Amino acid sequence: MTKLIVAVDGYSFEDAKEKGILEKLKTAKERDMIWGIKINDMLFSGSCPEIIRTLKEAYGLSVFADAKLHDIPNTMENCLNRLVGAGADIVSVHCSACFRPKREELLKHIAGFTVLTSFTDLQVRWIYDRPVAEMIKNFADIALMNGYPYVVLSARGLDLLKDYPMKKICTGIRPHWFPDRKDQIAVTSIKEAVRADADYIVIGRPITESPDILEAIEKVNSELL
Repeated sequence: MTKLIVAVDGYSFEDAKEKGILEKLKTAKERDMIWGIKINDMLFSGSCPEIIRTLKEAYGLSVFADAKLHDIPNTMENCLNRLVGAGADIVSVHCSACFRPKREELLKHIAGFTVLTSFTDLQVRWIYDRPVAEMIKNFADIALMNGYPYVVLSARGLDLLKDYPMKKICTGIRPHWFPDRKDQIAVTSIKEAVRADADYIVIGRPITESPDILEAIEKVNSELL
C-alpha cells in the first residue's frame, strides 16, 4: 500500500513546534496514518543532528532528510554519515552526482533524485538536452547502478520504471481538494500516483497549511485506499 510522507517545508524546527504541527504529526504517526516527514528547511534551522534526533525520539517520526546532496564523493559521504548518524531514515542525493558511499551501511538510506517536479519540459531539454522521460530513465539507471534503494520522481514517470526494483517516492502530489499548484509543474493526483504503484507520496502544504492537519491527513488516506 502507498504510504504518506508529510513534507514540513518552509518551517524551522521551532516554528513547526510552536505551531503545533509536530505534535499533530506525532499523533498521525502513532495512529499509523503517515510514514513520517520530509524535512529540508529544518536541516538549516539549528543543530541538524539535534533536530533529527528530537524528531525521532520526542515525536517518534521517521525522517526523510531531503538534502539533495551533490558534491565530490568525500563531501557527500561526510554529509550522509552525519545525517544518518543523527537518525535520518532516508537521505536524498542527486542522481547526477553518480555517488556510491564507501561505507556500505550508508547505502540503504539513499534516495536518488531524478528530475525536479518544478521543471518544465522545456527547462529539462535546455539543461540536459534530452526529453523528460529519457532523463528520468537515465537518472534511474544511475540509481540502479549504484544500488540505491529509493528513487524520487514525479508520478508521471512511474510507468517508465515498472521493472526497476527501487522503492518509488513521488513528489508533486496534489489532492483534488487542493488544486493550487504553487511552484510545481509535474503535478499528479493521489489516485493517479496510487494507480501507478507509487510506494510513497510526499504531500506538504495541503496538509501543513490546513486548519485541521489530522483531518487533512485523514482525507489523503481515504484516497490512498
